[in-house]
Amino acid sequence: MQPPASYDEIVARVVAACDAPQLTLTRHPVADLGLDLLRVDIAPQAPALAHVGLFGGVHGDEPAGFISVLEFLEQRRWADHPGIAFSVFPCLNPTGCALGTRENADGIDINRTYDRDEVPEVRVLRAMIEHDAFDAFIDAHEDPEEDGFYVYAFLEDRAWHTEVVQAVAERGPVTGKSEVDETPVEAGLISVGEDRSREEAFQEYMEDGDWPLPFYLYSLGMRSGMTTETPGQIELATRVAMQHAARERVLELLTAARSAGA
Repeated sequence: MQPPASYDEIVARVVAACDAPQLTLTRHPVADLGLDLLRVDIAPQAPALAHVGLFGGVHGDEPAGFISVLEFLEQRRWADHPGIAFSVFPCLNPTGCALGTRENADGIDINRTYDRDEVPEVRVLRAMIEHDAFDAFIDAHEDPEEDGFYVYAFLEDRAWHTEVVQAVAERGPVTGKSEVDETPVEAGLISVGEDRSREEAFQEYMEDGDWPLPFYLYSLGMRSGMTTETPGQIELATRVAMQHAARERVLELLTAARSAGA
């Protein structure tokens, strides 16, 4: 398995995947870059239980994230979840993904700028989603320096966090470290401490600015989501499978919970 060679290839794959009637592709021009950000909306095939946002390609050197989102479209994995509406954003950093770099072509880590409009691709993405209200979001990332999976999870039911890690562990290694990037980890879960609610944790993190995408989503009122971090030190195909496993388990749990409450 190889990452897409260019953003044009990513666009072509998305366009080809959008031939099903349930899928609506919208192009959002980024005039400063001379390209479009893509959004694919997928209508539920049954009465809607939830609306989920799927994001990939914030960092161009983390290919398993955006490949898994592409495959979600190409392999029609959305059809396995007929009660969920999806909004899919396959690649948020087109120039970085083309270059294979964390930063965009201007050397900016766009995942530290979602609290402001100075970066063109961030400005367009903020406008694309400012009126959305996702019941859950999944921001697919990797850690190029790690050999085990971990996840930042703020899902509506904390019991789901462990289930997600268990599902991923069936596909590949989960980190055994107690700390990643100076942040405590417990059994693959980034810890916010049992004495703090997720709201308190988010508010503390957001005070310093330099928001990653989940902080902007939080500011819009979206409280349930996770950032997956597959390990860049193992083979790409396994990392992609781990991304799929994390996402699929969240969708299964969300569907079950919403069906029980319907």
